[in-house]
Amino acid sequence: MEKVLELLRKNRVMCIATCSKDKPRSSILEYVMVGDSMIFMTDPRTIKAANIEKNPKVSLTVMESEPGAKLEELLYVAIDGTAVKASAKKVSAYNTVLFQRYPEFKAFIESGAMNNVYYEVKFRTAWYSVGMAPAEMIKMKK
Repeated sequence: MEKVLELLRKNRVMCIATCSKDKPRSSILEYVMVGDSMIFMTDPRTIKAANIEKNPKVSLTVMESEPGAKLEELLYVAIDGTAVKASAKKVSAYNTVLFQRYPEFKAFIESGAMNNVYYEVKFRTAWYSVGMAPAEMIKMKK
């Protein structure tokens, strides 16, 4: 589990998939690791937010690669889990990191101009891959 968390901590962009009825939907989102928790935000009017509210099961993928990395050096993790509303404490920690990365967001969020919903991903199962090697299945403890 630790190598999965290490990869997640080193990166900040994921592809997340949600589903409503028979219509899958994927989105690229930035996330923040708060301890061992992955937190992300979105506008509550988005398709992904509506999908999560109806069906909180999500699947996400994160890849790590250094510029010029060879195929066998790429690291990937795919995770299945559940998106739940993040606690106020985790939202605050998320916003602290967000404001460090993008100071211009602070005024928008603090003014209420951005009406976001924050989610935490409760991990269930991860598939960790190095290069083209078969993925290792890891049961997560969250």
